[in-house]
Amino acid sequence: MKAQRALRGLLSVAMVASAGGLLVSAAEPVAVRLLARYWPVPPDVWTGRSTWTPPEKAALDKRRLSDLGVAFSGGGTRSAAATVGQLRGLLANGWLKHVRYLTAVSGGSWTAVPFTYAQTDAALLLGKPLPPEELTLAEVEPLAKEPAMARSIAQSGLFAQGAREAVKIVTRAELAKRKVPPEIESVLNRFIGGQTSETYANLLSRFFISPYIRGGSTLKYTWDKDSLDDIKAVDPSLSVGEFVRAADDRPFLIVGGTMIYQHPAYDYPRLIPVEYTPLYTGVRQQFGDRLGGIYVSPFAYDAAGAEVGDGQTVRVTAKARQRPFTLADVVASSGAAPLLALYRGVPATVLKRATVVFPTFNHFTVRMSPEGAKSQPVVERLLHGDGGFSDNLGVMPLLARQVHNILVFVNGQEPFTENKSIESMFWPLAKYEDVGGDRSMNDVFEPAQYWELKEGLEKAVASGGPAVYCGENWKVRANEIYNVAPYDNLNICWVHNELIPAWVGQLPEETKKLLETKPFKHFPWFATFEENKPYVIRLSSAQVNLLAHLSAWSVTSDKGRQTIERAMGQVLQD
Repeated sequence: MKAQRALRGLLSVAMVASAGGLLVSAAEPVAVRLLARYWPVPPDVWTGRSTWTPPEKAALDKRRLSDLGVAFSGGGTRSAAATVGQLRGLLANGWLKHVRYLTAVSGGSWTAVPFTYAQTDAALLLGKPLPPEELTLAEVEPLAKEPAMARSIAQSGLFAQGAREAVKIVTRAELAKRKVPPEIESVLNRFIGGQTSETYANLLSRFFISPYIRGGSTLKYTWDKDSLDDIKAVDPSLSVGEFVRAADDRPFLIVGGTMIYQHPAYDYPRLIPVEYTPLYTGVRQQFGDRLGGIYVSPFAYDAAGAEVGDGQTVRVTAKARQRPFTLADVVASSGAAPLLALYRGVPATVLKRATVVFPTFNHFTVRMSPEGAKSQPVVERLLHGDGGFSDNLGVMPLLARQVHNILVFVNGQEPFTENKSIESMFWPLAKYEDVGGDRSMNDVFEPAQYWELKEGLEKAVASGGPAVYCGENWKVRANEIYNVAPYDNLNICWVHNELIPAWVGQLPEETKKLLETKPFKHFPWFATFEENKPYVIRLSSAQVNLLAHLSAWSVTSDKGRQTIERAMGQVLQD
């Protein structure tokens, strides 16, 4: 399986680390304790017996943004490239300014996170859409002609960078053996980074975070000036310089991840959906007494310890000598697709080594008794994996907030007739099908609507347009695991990554011939891993550019744009 082969390269880094051991200091520094907000979520919201108001609602209402959410699915660099094009199309249509929520999973987050936080004009980040007849080889092949975010995708690989991380891990192991004094160790860590569980985050940050967000892989993060002022009001010891903020003109971001909880009662680990936002991070639903049920300020996530404070605050102990929870950690968790391949036919000793490479964070919760008493949090150290292990479409956070107009970009690796992530929204799938995660509890729509969607997408493509279909006035069913309450009158447009004959037919002859070459054998369904060996995730300049332009055309072409406008109506015009 490609995911498992790709994983072997990353685990070779872990092997080096496990041979030397993790960094242990000769002297423990004084613990830093910080006060942060937390927001409890009633476990029975999904039943309708309790209500929940998103912490960001009042601020978003003040900005008068439309009741519109956009979701970008998982899919590695394939989805990252398609997401660039889709954002490009939304911007060109004048729709992006109306979007209230932007959700992303896995590879979609590799574009969505830097787009949200980069203090750069959106058009410079994304580039502009071009009609297919203008996509000459001179336009799509040169790396220098790509806009910034597309260029990062074409340069990503994880191959050489993985070797650099291996060197760092060896250095850390040697420091541990020699018991270097703390003051010297502190200086060295500026060059070699923190603990080895940050390895995967460091790999991805080089391409998707560091070029766009100053401090994105080292500093805490928050939403806007008001949220930063609130953080400082709760704990005055925190300063402005410790945080990066989202760009003011971008939608509110929600990134999907998954906590991996191993328990003797399960053949496979329990996969628990996590949400990362600029304002809070956490798990919506309660899982037993120790996991989930609250959101906390992002800088408080991954704390070494936690104690309940006054009001809805918690005092956390920061982990010694490690960087805070960062945007690099967000994209690493959401995009850790190779991780789940470990859980089939891999020895327990290798499983343990995964914590050396992949995101492993401390999770805690706060429980309320019927009398209103608060229990002290219990900290659990858990692997955090790909958001696609549970909801690979990124739709659930929008349904949890009862968004009534949703645009879903499904950047899959197969035709829509074979896409299991879509199917899982209409009926339960078998657990861990093809090591894809647990999609057995994702059904939120009526099964009959799947056939409506399938027929609608087929007709759209047959008519010469993109694979776009909009369902109107759908009913959302209650969902316990995501704590989604039922509601009516959902307008939802599905845009699928599909090879469109009408688009291909308009390309210049030289570009049509390019699509017939071996590198484009799988276009636009490039493999999530090893499409271009030996690189784990890299796509070529031409692969990225053509996929991004096809994705942009899906929403800027007359048929695609008009289909969405008919369903969404006024929300795209306010």
